[in-house]
Amino acid sequence: MLHFLQMAVGWLTPVFVVSSMLNVGLTQHPLKIVAHLRNWRFLVRMLIVSFLVVPALMILAADVLHVEEVYRIGLVLFACAAGAPLLIKLTVQSHNTVALGATVQLVLMVATIVFLPFLLPLFLGDVTVDSWAMTKSLVEQMVLPMAVGMLLLCLARKVTAVVQPWVARISSIALYAMLAASVIGHAPAMVDPGLWVAIAAGVVALLLSFFLGYGNGQGRRELSEIGALGTAQRNTAAAMIVAQGNFEDPRVFIVVALLNTFMMLILMVHAALFAKDVDMVLFEPLMADEPTVPTGTGAPAGPAK
Repeated sequence: MLHFLQMAVGWLTPVFVVSSMLNVGLTQHPLKIVAHLRNWRFLVRMLIVSFLVVPALMILAADVLHVEEVYRIGLVLFACAAGAPLLIKLTVQSHNTVALGATVQLVLMVATIVFLPFLLPLFLGDVTVDSWAMTKSLVEQMVLPMAVGMLLLCLARKVTAVVQPWVARISSIALYAMLAASVIGHAPAMVDPGLWVAIAAGVVALLLSFFLGYGNGQGRRELSEIGALGTAQRNTAAAMIVAQGNFEDPRVFIVVALLNTFMMLILMVHAALFAKDVDMVLFEPLMADEPTVPTGTGAPAGPAK
């Protein structure tokens, strides 16, 4: 039974990754993303914090708490992966502009694909990572599904309206099924005190990252909240792809899955507090946006005809 659940994690992970990225594409028109790319100073600050400061904090926390090496690898991997698809849901939960959250998620995700193959050997020393296989998997499972979703949103709105809620539900179900299968399937590893030391180190580092990300907004409420949520919520999808494809020890995957579970719950609470709303509907699908043309492009603003 445990072996079956461990195998199920391998099946569920790509289902979650592909469906979550497809859902991002199905809900965000590219013109909205382009509009928010003009706020480049905020995005540059997000890149610096996400790919330099957060990994440094994670390494410091792991060293201070003397985290075992295999768990340290998982923590550093998780810290180096930014641009979580969950940021879209956190943005909705916090009542902020979804297009802004999607822009931050997209920029950080693309940067993860570019930087992760270089950051891991830099931070992990002797650990060997297949950079080409990693990049290929990230592009195939994250970039292409999102591009397909955006194409459908632009060209086939009726199809998108029917398909998108089901994709959102599949993504949510796959995520929780994957987490449950991982926890139960690797239950014997949960008795290791070293795992919980690693989880504690990860939570501390990411909570500190939350406040640093909040400062990226420089007093602008929406940017501060998106900055905090986008910095603290790491890209579990990318981390899981790399963990499964490059590390044989399942404990690397386990620490990523468990730390993601804790941070997901913590950040959903923070998002609700940002919105002054205690309701947290985890399985409610995000509805697709109507494609719009921004004012000033030569076409009238509003839903595309």
